[in-house]
Amino acid sequence: MFQKIGIETLKQVTKRYARKQNRWVKNRFLSRPGPSVPPVYGLEVSDVSKWEESVLEPALEIVQSFIQGRKPIATPIKMPYNEAENKRSYHMCDLCDRIIIGDREWAAHIKSKSHLKQLKRRRRLDSDAANTIESQSISPDHDKEPKEKRSSGQNEQELKCSI
Repeated sequence: MFQKIGIETLKQVTKRYARKQNRWVKNRFLSRPGPSVPPVYGLEVSDVSKWEESVLEPALEIVQSFIQGRKPIATPIKMPYNEAENKRSYHMCDLCDRIIIGDREWAAHIKSKSHLKQLKRRRRLDSDAANTIESQSISPDHDKEPKEKRSSGQNEQELKCSI
């Protein structure tokens, strides 16, 4: 019984890890192609019984072609992109103090962890500054509390003192 639960758990974790790897490859290599990004090849891995002919052999052929300095038979995966995107657009992120060139890179920067962390930090500093300004603004009646806001014990003490 425990063995079956363990096997099922292992399968779930493996699938989750594979999805995470695919997402990482897509975000790192396919979403923002550049001169330093290697080509990424997709292989059919859904049928385990055909693993050698659909995964192993094509993968070995791709590796061998790179080792021998020739172009592989398989074509790399290409992500569709918008032709209207400006690859030379200039964006300045004042928050992070960075210059970003290209619309796709700018969109990726806006979603990046470092930018979101800086944004959160800026918002926290702005709210702290606003709270400080509010607490420092002193009105003429600042020392006087309205009687409605005082506790009933304070009101009773005031009555006893006045008698």
